[in-house]
Amino acid sequence: MVPKKTHLPLLNAKNMKKLLLCIWLLISIHESHGQDGQYRLHGRIKDAVTGSALPGATVQVKGTQTGTASDAEGFFTISGTGLSTLTFSFVGYRKQELEVDFDSAPEQVEILLMPGERDLEGVEVVSTGYRQLPLERATGSFVALDEELVNRKVSTNLIDRLEDVTPGLVFNRSAAEGDPISIRGRSTLFAETHPLVVIDNFPYDGPLENINPNDVESITVLRDAAAASIWGAQAGNGVIVITTKQGRKGTPRISLNANVTVAQQPDPFYRPRIASADMVDIEQRLFGEGYYGRYELSSNQTPLSPAVEALIAHRDGKISDGELEEKLGTLSLHDSRSDLERHYYRPEIRQQYSLGIRGGSEGYRYAFSAGYDRNRANIRGNSESRLTLMAKNSWRLFDDRLEIMAGISHIRTMDITGTELPSVYPYEALGDNNGVPLPVIRGYSSRFISSVRDDGLLDWRYYPLQEIGLLDGRDRFMDLRLNSRASYRILPGLKASLLHQYWQGDQTDYFRYPRKTFHVRDLVNQFTQVDGDGTRSFPVPKGDILDWGITENRSHHFRGQLDYARTFGEHEFSALAGFEAKDLSSNGRSARYYGYDDALGISQPVDYGTRYRTYYNPGRLSNILSGEAISGKTDRFVSYYLNLGYHFRDRFGLSLSARKDASNLFGVDANQKGVPLWSVGTSWTVSEEGFMDGTAMDYLKVRLSYGYNGNIDRSVTAYTTARYRGGNLNRITGLPMAQIINPPNPDLSWERIGILNLGLDFELWEGRLSGTVEAYRKEGTDLIGDSPVGASSGFLDFRGNFADTRTHGMDLELRSQNLTGDTFRWSTNLMVSTVSEKVTRYGYQSNVSTYLRYGDGGGPATPMEGRPLYAIYSYPWAGLDPDMGAPLGYVNGEKSDDYASITGNATMETVNYHGSARPTLFGALRNDIAYGNLSLSVNISFRSGYHYRRNSVDYNELLRGNVTHADYGIRWKRPGDEVMTHIPSLPDGLDTDRDNFYRYAGILVEKGDHIRLQDIRLGYRPQGLPLKNTEIYVYANNLGIIWKAAKDDPLDPDYRSAKPLGSISLGIRVDL
Repeated sequence: MVPKKTHLPLLNAKNMKKLLLCIWLLISIHESHGQDGQYRLHGRIKDAVTGSALPGATVQVKGTQTGTASDAEGFFTISGTGLSTLTFSFVGYRKQELEVDFDSAPEQVEILLMPGERDLEGVEVVSTGYRQLPLERATGSFVALDEELVNRKVSTNLIDRLEDVTPGLVFNRSAAEGDPISIRGRSTLFAETHPLVVIDNFPYDGPLENINPNDVESITVLRDAAAASIWGAQAGNGVIVITTKQGRKGTPRISLNANVTVAQQPDPFYRPRIASADMVDIEQRLFGEGYYGRYELSSNQTPLSPAVEALIAHRDGKISDGELEEKLGTLSLHDSRSDLERHYYRPEIRQQYSLGIRGGSEGYRYAFSAGYDRNRANIRGNSESRLTLMAKNSWRLFDDRLEIMAGISHIRTMDITGTELPSVYPYEALGDNNGVPLPVIRGYSSRFISSVRDDGLLDWRYYPLQEIGLLDGRDRFMDLRLNSRASYRILPGLKASLLHQYWQGDQTDYFRYPRKTFHVRDLVNQFTQVDGDGTRSFPVPKGDILDWGITENRSHHFRGQLDYARTFGEHEFSALAGFEAKDLSSNGRSARYYGYDDALGISQPVDYGTRYRTYYNPGRLSNILSGEAISGKTDRFVSYYLNLGYHFRDRFGLSLSARKDASNLFGVDANQKGVPLWSVGTSWTVSEEGFMDGTAMDYLKVRLSYGYNGNIDRSVTAYTTARYRGGNLNRITGLPMAQIINPPNPDLSWERIGILNLGLDFELWEGRLSGTVEAYRKEGTDLIGDSPVGASSGFLDFRGNFADTRTHGMDLELRSQNLTGDTFRWSTNLMVSTVSEKVTRYGYQSNVSTYLRYGDGGGPATPMEGRPLYAIYSYPWAGLDPDMGAPLGYVNGEKSDDYASITGNATMETVNYHGSARPTLFGALRNDIAYGNLSLSVNISFRSGYHYRRNSVDYNELLRGNVTHADYGIRWKRPGDEVMTHIPSLPDGLDTDRDNFYRYAGILVEKGDHIRLQDIRLGYRPQGLPLKNTEIYVYANNLGIIWKAAKDDPLDPDYRSAKPLGSISLGIRVDL
């Protein structure tokens, strides 16, 4: 007989009400009258000068072991009985005592602590993204940027405001596309390189360009394991914690900020280019040698330059000698860059407006803001705009035991593209002297275009000037964040919190080519079909073409957390523990619509399956591009974390942190899927010791921490990874197929970065001089790398945990108060950072040419044991041959022009290693001066300890009829020139080995050391205006290089392809 199952009664609405009532009664009884007849006192601790809350302040019943600590908002609850004396203390503040009678105490008290003599500016609070803590209680490495420093720079991009004000953080110029920012060097080879960005306690999954800097109250950068390990496998590259503005008690505070920025227009002449006359001469030589003959006969109607077309017309008797000379003379005198400068480029204008209001009472706080940015791009017809809305509300209920927060952030951006820059020959004119548009060569030879002019096709000529502003590109991004938090104080010092964030990010790409554009006319003509009777049909409709796509991102992030803080005599404990789960999904789809009618929103059907003969080459078959694609991604993880803190006598501190992240990407066995990451830190406030009394050292603290952060590479997993492709890409069977990306790796594990950090914080002479110096060492273990495998496996290399790295360096920040008078004040801030990194284990070594070509980050990363990931290598240079002007290298220690031997016999031991391609020393010197109502801030930045490779003439390109460097004009031409130039002579023909040797020769490697006047900010606070706290400011950025080591190089060491554009901003800020 099968026993009957017992069912528990469902928790219906009626039972739910009873349960909630019971819980309510229990909580009320417990909170109103504690154990042993003790009563509870609620209160809040604030800075007496600024009114801001003091989190982590100590509250103790004098003469007992009973104590607690204030929470993140400064609130506290403490139990007692009868008449007692309470002591309130906080690092950097004067201790205060208050006598209270617990039996008849008020419902809530407010404690105002005065800053101590050492810290009249108040205490600096940092955020880990899980909690806030005073910087002086931290054992880890934190950099805090307050609202004033964040707002010092004028920019619409928040991350830009970290540059040159954050020790240890550098904006990369080399290989920066996938790695724009580094915090204390790079911690991986191929995995995620971006620092984790946290906004209001949760990682932010959207583009950082969306965040309005005016909404930010503070930024904290976490640099070591003790600071960042609580973020676990996401913290390997450092963490940037952003806290947006919160509501505050008091009358409503209204903030207005408006500014306009004008930036220089791009300089098309910045990159040196061969003169038009020299280019024409080369083309005449190549034409005489018959180089272009094969292109003339090409069935693909290969385009040739105007000079070559003129030479062909002269050869064929279509123009006279005089006409040829006139055409070539005109081309030799023209530079197409002047047309770009005249018709396309313009100064960029950026407008920024922001309005915020915040305030509240003891039980309710609010903050609302709205921002609008509009940027007129430096190319005519293009622009960007951004609208940001933010609202935050928080409520405190039941005698401040329950706190509820709800926030919403809504962002909409739009990038409009109306114009694309044309690619033209160096001497090709876009318009005549009156600005009338002229056709230029694009896609096909001008002879072919002329021959089909009467074939009933659309005009196949390309007039770039007619298409300025003609395109209709509208890329939209909608960003929505919904944050909620509920915190309940269960017992004195014990709080439980539930947090949730919903994020939605929708990217819509809309790009319409009107039928008048060359793009549409070209496709219509390409696929035009001619029947046997001469009838023409048009598989591509004569209408607009629309490329459309949407990517929908959704994420839910949930966190449950317990916080505990109590003081027992001279012992202060704090702890937090919790778990979090995240689900991130992304789905995308795209399509192309032909014959699109924008007014009606309809398109015409197109046959994508048929292979049509192209009109320009009837022997070629081609499909019409469909543009259809579908993509999807899901990312889920679960994590558990713990953080413990202990302080004794406000002198000794200890912190412990642990976290475990789990993912199905790793390992086949359950114990391989998770990675435990931890840290331990300790601190000693030496200045609190008696033997420091009477010294000039007002404050001295030593910190030491060690632990592990992690990282993840989602391109590899423990299982076979494949990319599925549609049958249209399978030319053999026409069936769907899967391409193996990575074979299975059951032993795959997480990347781990061990970090040792030693820090010293000090302050001298009553705050006249203060600073921080830190030394660190990072060991990257089990990093993702490549290892060669046998070809019989079907792969040449295999990606797994095959690499280790080591990084060490130092961060120094000095702050001096040079003058502190009431009228004139002058302070200086100096930041210096060093970083030295190298690969310590990597089993795969590339060939010499790969390191020369890509070692500086100009292509795929090419690690080499014992060297930085990004490094500069070169062939030893022996000068120019005095008789022929050929570049010389070395073969067996002797000068030689045997380039095949020079390059073929080179090894990594014989080539030059110059050093890192990224700065190993960088920093900034900022002076802030105030005189009365005027303020001036000047920031000078510097970078050193790195090299770069100059571009120069490429004869292989030139002798193929392509444009090369302006160095061609100062090349060796006759004996004796080798004394004045290192540019080789023009060879008789193509010589790849010769060109490769010169391109990667040591003579082209330069030191990148330089000092730059980065920016100046001037502010004025007028008096006597109806609006209080008004500031009018002017900000100038990218002002130029003061000094550089490479004096003969006309280009900026950090900006090789485009000039850094200077800008000036004018704005007003009003706080009511």
